[in-house]
Formats: sequence, C-alpha cells, structure tokens
Amino acid sequence: MGSQDKANDILARFPGPVTLRPSRLKWFLVLLICAAFTAGGIAMVADGATGGWFVLVFFGLGVPLSIAAMLPGAGGLTLDRNGFEITNLFRRQSYVWPDVSGFEAARIPPAGNNMVVFDHAGAVGRTVAKLNVSLVGRNAGLPDTYGLSADVLADLMDRWRDRAVG
Repeated sequence: MGSQDKANDILARFPGPVTLRPSRLKWFLVLLICAAFTAGGIAMVADGATGGWFVLVFFGLGVPLSIAAMLPGAGGLTLDRNGFEITNLFRRQSYVWPDVSGFEAARIPPAGNNMVVFDHAGAVGRTVAKLNVSLVGRNAGLPDTYGLSADVLADLMDRWRDRAVG
C-alpha cells in the first residue's frame, strides 16, 4: 500500500481516534549505527585519540535513546475530532485544531531531512518558535512522518483539520 493510500485509509477513520506509530525498523537501524560508532569511539580512545571521547559520548547516548524510542508507547501521533497528540520518548504534547494551521513538508538544514512543520498559535513569540520560523518558515513540527512521506502526512493533517473544524 502506497503512502497516499495509507493516508486515505487513515482519513476514512475520521473522527478517530487514530494513532500512527514511528517505524521501529528505523530506530533499530539508528541503534545499530550508534552502536557501531560507539565501538569506534572506544577504539579511538584506546588508541589515544582525544576526539574519540566526543564520538563515544555522542553516539553512546544514541544507544539508550534509540532503545527507548522502540519501546511500546514511546512514540506516536494520535488524531481525533478535537486535535492531535504527539508522543515522543513518552512525553506527550497536545494541540487543538483551531490553534494549528499551515501543515507542509519542509527540508530541515543541515541534514536535509523532510519533516512536517506547522504553525501553532500558542508558540508565537517563543525563542524556539522564532528560530524554527527562521529555519523552516513555521514555528512547530512533527518529530516523525509515521510511515508516510512528509508531503502526504502534511496533506493528511490539513484534510483531517478541515474536517474537524469545517
């Protein structure tokens, strides 16, 4: 099933609730990469390279974070008639549809990854929101694309919002 077909299936379940989950495969691959670089950092430190400490600490922290991200309930996006809730590493953030708008896919510098960004009325004026606007043109974003392309997820969010507030 293609990304657009999945989105249409999700939209057909309005008013929900519908919960989308991040890819465990993606987080498993992140775990493998972090573990490999952590091992490389250990080898660098053993050889006396001071830069090995940076590699060891940075990627070493990625190991438990990626394991936590794979745990049940650690991440997700729940859509319903009133709004949506993002769960990221067990931390929940809720939004109501009238307070959000402008869902779109954006390329995030410097890595160039695509993610869904949007405007949240409650974030206007905050320092992080100002930085986000300068980088991607919107003040908030979704932490994952939940198995959809960023363009398709942005369109799904817009269409779900239109149904909810329309």
